[in-house]
Amino acid sequence: MIQVTDFINKVDITDSDNVNCEFEVRKKAMDFYKKYPFYEEDDWEIIKFQNSVNHYNDLKNDKNYDEIEAYKEKSESEYKGAHLLVNKLKGIALTADILTSITVPYKRIANVETSLKCGKEIKDGILKGDLEIPNGLEPYLKAFAIVYYWCGNMMPTVGNFRSGRYGGDNWLLKMDTIMDCHKAGSHQNWRDWIKESWGGNLNKFITDFYFEDCFDKDSLTIKNIISYPNGGNIYSLKPSNLKLLQENEHKLAKEFLINHVKVIIQRSYRIENEFHGDWKKKEEDEVKEIFKEIFAQAGFNGKQINKMLSLF
Repeated sequence: MIQVTDFINKVDITDSDNVNCEFEVRKKAMDFYKKYPFYEEDDWEIIKFQNSVNHYNDLKNDKNYDEIEAYKEKSESEYKGAHLLVNKLKGIALTADILTSITVPYKRIANVETSLKCGKEIKDGILKGDLEIPNGLEPYLKAFAIVYYWCGNMMPTVGNFRSGRYGGDNWLLKMDTIMDCHKAGSHQNWRDWIKESWGGNLNKFITDFYFEDCFDKDSLTIKNIISYPNGGNIYSLKPSNLKLLQENEHKLAKEFLINHVKVIIQRSYRIENEFHGDWKKKEEDEVKEIFKEIFAQAGFNGKQINKMLSLF
């Protein structure tokens, strides 16, 4: 049986005193991306580059290789410890992005004002009990905060995903954009990257990036994050979606949050164990043990936990 504490220590991208870059571009996170089937080949390598991927591309285009090399030692503000995933033969450099941000769900679902802006501040504030969390949402947001910087909530990307007005900074909208990559639209750099790398074989992308649990395997339809009676999905927290989530004492908001937690845990398990395909009993039982530990840490009681053990 799985050693849950050991598993958590492996998949959690932790803080470091001498690093201030985003968690998803730290070396430990990049090591996980190299485990993705698409990036296992030797022509992909992790390089230390303590500046933005855009600056790397500018230097590469100018053939300023000495300056690229220099960023192994020097760093731009807020990029100390940053790395890129690079294929020099193809001329591609990838940074990374958080799949589902905690910032907007906290501010809009909990409906509280805070001066905190970044995910780390929100995460730390929730876990330390420094932030107001009304409406019985505390254990749900705490569970989200616990797994927030796990490898299952990160992915290598061609650039950051701008979430727009209502905070569609989540895996649902990102997968929707990727599935629509052959159409022109917002986040065109993502669309072009997916088309150039996977062409029409989006099922291979889903497998390569360990997103099997996010799609119906037969239709490639994105799974609903909540049991929405009208069959729609929640891609952003626009007013109409927010109203739906907050009805009946935030019933669907709680389902929304806990399902995001499950996606992160299940995807982290898949990445760490390089596990693909349908869940088998052994693997499903191990994931449920992780659920139990995280939900208990978040403050749910035994009866509540037993009702939340089904996989997403």
